[in-house]
Amino acid sequence: MTSREILYLLIAHVFLDLAVLIVECQNKTSILLPHYQRLTPEERAGILERTFFWWINPILMKGHRSILIDADLPRTGEELSSRKLHRNILRTDLPYVLLDCFKRPVSAAILPRLFLITFRYSQPVLINISVRYISNAPKEKESTDIGCWLIVGALVVYVGLALSKAAYQHQLNLLQVMTRGALIGLIYQRSLNVRNTSYDDGNAVTLMSTDVDNVQGVGEMFHETWAQLLEVTIGTSLLATQIGWLWPIPLIIIMFCSRMSQYVATHLNCKQRDWSVATQKRISMTISMLSSAKSIKMLGISEAIQSKVQDLRLHEIAMSKKLRWMMVGYNASSNALGIFTPPITLVVFAIVSRNRGDQKLEAGTAFTTISLMVFITHPANMLMTIWPRAVACMTNFERIQRYLLESHRQVNRLDLKKTVLEAPTSDPEDGTACCALVADKISVQYSSSLQPILQDINFKVKTGCFWIFSGNVGSGKTTLAQVILGEVPPSSGSMAVSTRCVGFCPQTPWLPSSSIKKIICEHADSDLEWYKTVIYACGLEKDLDAFPKRDQTQIGSRGIKLSGGQRQRVALARAVYSRCDIVVLGDLFSALDGATEHHVVQHLLSPTGLLQQSGTTVILMTNNVRQYSLADHVVILGESQIRLQGAPEVVLYSSRQILKTIIDDKEMKTSRQFDELVVKHRAQTNSTETAALNLTRRTGDLAVYGYYFKSVGVLNYIILACSMASYSFFLLFSQYWVKWWTESESDQTWYYVGGYLIFAFIYWSSTNGTMWSTIIKIAPHSGIVLHYNLLKSIIGAPLSLYSKSEIGTLLNRFSQDIQLVDKKLPPALSSLTTQICKLSMQAAMLFIAQKQILVTLPFCAMVFYFVQKIYLRTSRQLRFLELESRSAVYSSFLETVEGITTIRAFGWQNKFESRNIAELEISQSPFYLLMCLQRWLNIVLDLLVAGIAVGVISIAIAFRGTMTGGQIVVALNMILLVNKTLLTLVTSYTNLEISLGAIARLKETIQETPQEDGSEEDYAIQGWPSAGAVKVDDLEVSYIPGKLDLCDMSLEVKAGQRLILCGRTGSGKSTFVLSLLRLLDPRSGSITADGTNISKIARSVVWQKCFISVPQDPFLLPDATLRFNMDPNEHYQDEEITAALEKTRLGDQFSQCGVNGHHPLPTGDRVEDQVTTSTVSHILDSPLSSLPQLSTGEQQLLSLARAVLRAQPPSFPNAIPYTDHIPTPAIIKPILLLDEATSSLDEETEAIIYDIIQQEFTDKGHTDIEISHRLGALKKGWKSGRDVLVRMADGRVTEIGDLSDVLGRGIAGEDASTDFGVGGSETVDRH
Repeated sequence: MTSREILYLLIAHVFLDLAVLIVECQNKTSILLPHYQRLTPEERAGILERTFFWWINPILMKGHRSILIDADLPRTGEELSSRKLHRNILRTDLPYVLLDCFKRPVSAAILPRLFLITFRYSQPVLINISVRYISNAPKEKESTDIGCWLIVGALVVYVGLALSKAAYQHQLNLLQVMTRGALIGLIYQRSLNVRNTSYDDGNAVTLMSTDVDNVQGVGEMFHETWAQLLEVTIGTSLLATQIGWLWPIPLIIIMFCSRMSQYVATHLNCKQRDWSVATQKRISMTISMLSSAKSIKMLGISEAIQSKVQDLRLHEIAMSKKLRWMMVGYNASSNALGIFTPPITLVVFAIVSRNRGDQKLEAGTAFTTISLMVFITHPANMLMTIWPRAVACMTNFERIQRYLLESHRQVNRLDLKKTVLEAPTSDPEDGTACCALVADKISVQYSSSLQPILQDINFKVKTGCFWIFSGNVGSGKTTLAQVILGEVPPSSGSMAVSTRCVGFCPQTPWLPSSSIKKIICEHADSDLEWYKTVIYACGLEKDLDAFPKRDQTQIGSRGIKLSGGQRQRVALARAVYSRCDIVVLGDLFSALDGATEHHVVQHLLSPTGLLQQSGTTVILMTNNVRQYSLADHVVILGESQIRLQGAPEVVLYSSRQILKTIIDDKEMKTSRQFDELVVKHRAQTNSTETAALNLTRRTGDLAVYGYYFKSVGVLNYIILACSMASYSFFLLFSQYWVKWWTESESDQTWYYVGGYLIFAFIYWSSTNGTMWSTIIKIAPHSGIVLHYNLLKSIIGAPLSLYSKSEIGTLLNRFSQDIQLVDKKLPPALSSLTTQICKLSMQAAMLFIAQKQILVTLPFCAMVFYFVQKIYLRTSRQLRFLELESRSAVYSSFLETVEGITTIRAFGWQNKFESRNIAELEISQSPFYLLMCLQRWLNIVLDLLVAGIAVGVISIAIAFRGTMTGGQIVVALNMILLVNKTLLTLVTSYTNLEISLGAIARLKETIQETPQEDGSEEDYAIQGWPSAGAVKVDDLEVSYIPGKLDLCDMSLEVKAGQRLILCGRTGSGKSTFVLSLLRLLDPRSGSITADGTNISKIARSVVWQKCFISVPQDPFLLPDATLRFNMDPNEHYQDEEITAALEKTRLGDQFSQCGVNGHHPLPTGDRVEDQVTTSTVSHILDSPLSSLPQLSTGEQQLLSLARAVLRAQPPSFPNAIPYTDHIPTPAIIKPILLLDEATSSLDEETEAIIYDIIQQEFTDKGHTDIEISHRLGALKKGWKSGRDVLVRMADGRVTEIGDLSDVLGRGIAGEDASTDFGVGGSETVDRH
């Protein structure tokens, strides 16, 4: 049998086996057993479908024809399950445990990488053999058989190269997805066990985004390290066959250039850490800004917050530039290795050869040497690149591991039942066995405080009892509640509880963004009758009736669509519905009106209430003596100890009554009937909000390019393009220079040597210019511009944006999208520009040298165009879905950590961990599919290049003898080079297109986010407001679509008048305040201040000039300084800030601390005797988080201190908005707005605050509008004729008059223990 017959037989056998394989790999989904039907498409795919990524074709075609949504994407397989991954990784050091846990996928990448090396080094051997064979004219019969084997060899080499590369990259993708899922899962789990006092949400978000993204490539770095070392060794061996003993020259240059890598690796750690910390601070501030948008706008400090966040962004860019400059220097050294090594080696070889008598440099030796240099310098460059990346990666690992290990929550609570069983010597008659809570000599002292918060606290609470803990602001009530919950470990003593699951309802409730029913019932067994009972007991029935969707109403982020009282009662309903044996309640009645409080107390806390009837142990932390008579025991805290405790009648003897209004419900029923008619007429039923599906996800948008280029800067891009053009020209021109050198006479050697080195230097300088313009000019400039535009757009958005959008969605713009702008887009733009310039130069050279081959270029370009078009329609959508799914991950995470105390109290950690992991699984799907789609693109393009290469060799063999070897080499090299460049161009373009998804999202957010202030609004009215008179005419306002919150409201407030708004929770009081501040636009009607319609005035002017607001929820920035929290606009001196703190009794609070060895903040009249001005300044410039922890009441006091400070004339008048920037500033009188500002204060502190308000505002002629349910403290300063009480119901003013007139009885001679109200029954005494 001849060799030809053997070849034909072999080919037939291969095709037969291939046909059998194809039949075997056909999809068998329809006949699979039910268990296997749940497998993912990739898991069901056969070997061919996996090898060539055919399993992704259905997704690719669906994305090409229509718009993809999350439901269209298959989930990731069991191998990539985040739940499984992060549980397997909980041990030893992070990098090593990753390697240990992922041994199988790590090992799976070794074999395809070895094949990739083999096929890559087979290319020059194949070309060399082919050229020798084709150069010889056909002489023998066997030569045609050799030609057939060469074609088969070319097919094996180039197809093998494509397949091995695809398999290797896919294994790296698997490692990347596994690493991401495991690490984010770990961070999730860690956040559920973090100490509440040490939590920094910005740190965790930065770790989840920046740090995790940076360490995802650790698998690639590991494999590339050993593979590149192997390639350098092989390349050096081959080089030695060409230049002999001169082979060490490249290694010497490598060693010299590696010094820069050592320097970068040594200093990279600190630079990378500084950049990450700066990013973390910006993210933390951004989270605070997004979470407290309502309070920021009420306070009129939007511009100050915007400036603060942008300053942090500039600081982040400054920190990044330190690292970027190091990378520019490193890039210069690594490029020097690849650019200067071939010229230096070739020059030395030419000089040595000339000295030996070889007068001429041979073309074969020259070009072979240059080709082999690539096999040495390229892997050496990669190794030098990996070194700094590995150091940076270890820095990120270090940050993640530090977060996972430090400040772990220590649960020091004892199990009471277990303690009783294990204590045989205990007295059975001491009652411990019947107790639900036992505190034994508990003391708590924070490191930042000189005085203990609690000291020697002892008590025993029997099961089923109702205890009240009371005391002044700062007495330790909140801390004691945290000790009971296990959130704060006692410094000494012990706390024992009978159950680990405790129902918790804090004073500032935590509510996730969901429907009301889901919030209440999601984490407990479904019981409809119990649910209805709880809803009624918590007084939520009337509130739900007012919502078009009742309990299916989405409350928005942080319950922004609900009033303060409604938020508290929803949280209370959740605690009651859970049926925990112990319930700990904060001062949750602070935001309730008297009638609602009376209803809730009677149906929950009275002897006939749900909690008492079910035998639940209730702990209530409150300043309100109104509930004392219902309690079994009352404890008064003060001066870190228990000052008084005993039966309620003993404690009530020395306490004063806090008066609350109890609103009659009779008028509410009548008015609600009309309101329902209005709602039915005006409401439009809206389904659950979903993201708008934008067609540009599929087809792209050229306007995005223009938008990005505008942010980049025209000059910066011109510099980049010029550098790229120079780089591309001299890259090709130097090769022709060597060609001319080999053809020149020997006496011109030094001329060509000098020219070759000069061109290399220009080439090297061009690459440095490219790197400099990309990461020093383009990246920072675009990052600053886009962040500023985004920040300005979000900070200027109306309040409705925050009620419609999740915080995680907005945060994703500031974190993930901005990170893409900083790190991904500039290199992608640079790569695309490089490939365009290179292709242009190569096409020009091809036109000059081989015009006939140029004909194939349009055909190849057309094929690449259609491939990328099909690819891009799906990849764009996957990028959008991936970015949006990250928003859901951030939202879920932020909600979890914000409510971590509540979650841990109820014992819901596992449920929330499962929810968070489920969100992570959803985000992993588009992330993984996008990488698989990129592998599909690469293998398609690589196979196209393989087909072209095999075709060129086949044609050359077919026309053997008609072409010289040189022509064949040039033709083959040029066509492969051009097509490889074309392939890289398509890849760069698609990568840029995908990354531009971030720009498209930013562009959409910036351009489509509505802005509050319009062009028709006036920004400056001199001397306004001069008196403070307010008039409201026929005002109608809707907060929630389909529900009128204010209806036909008319009201007139005279200048200097004090107006008190009271009414049932949800009656429209807070909505009225928001309308005054223009945070809600009226449907009809008007509001005027001193005769000026505020709708014609810019909102920022209204906030800063017209009103001084004190929100219901105190707005404080823990990461900002005490000075910034008091004076964000920097208008006041240290003495004025200190005086404001003294007036609100906070001087003593901050005088307890000494920061970094400095003296405490001075108090009283001893300021000058105690400390210097610099010490005061140092305390004020300390972060609030480093100062003694503030209770909820103390935070409200700090908010009042800020208002007191604003009421004073500024020390820097040219800086404050309401001076109108005129030589003699007009004296204006801002109107004071208090939204339940005293709800968290005890009666003594509340009376002091009202005295301050009287002195600082009312007596100075300021109009005062207050929302208050607690009218007892108003009695002392009430002035008939000046002060007016307004009662509201269902968004209408139902009564206006004097305090005694509205309440139906006088208060002047009432006893402190008497109940005041209308329509309410007397408080039940259980004793």
